[in-house]
Amino acid sequence: MGKQDNKMTGNKGESLASESLMQKGYKILGRNYRSKWGEVDIVAKINQTVVFVEVKTKTTDKFGEPWEMVNTWKIEQVKKMGEVWCREYGWEGRVRMDVIGVYLDQDPLVIKHWESVE
Repeated sequence: MGKQDNKMTGNKGESLASESLMQKGYKILGRNYRSKWGEVDIVAKINQTVVFVEVKTKTTDKFGEPWEMVNTWKIEQVKKMGEVWCREYGWEGRVRMDVIGVYLDQDPLVIKHWESVE
């Protein structure tokens, strides 16, 4: 699978994750928010909490669960991105980081949501 295939797979997973969040009552504030620190896949809001979401899309059941693919470096990167986003948009309320795993190889499709990943 080439780089372009990985990007298409990732985009599909992010779209499915966004749909899943909206069905749960989340409002999508943005996708693929970028700064010099990196990128956050989805910025969403539920109740009075802004949620920075890392999406991991899998096309095979190899190599563990999606949340296991989010290492300490990635968590720190998303936290930095969250701080940048909060400053840019003037948000001073609650925040958290979630991970969503999208399993494209499952029939029916499986989407798992892990809240408050640290």
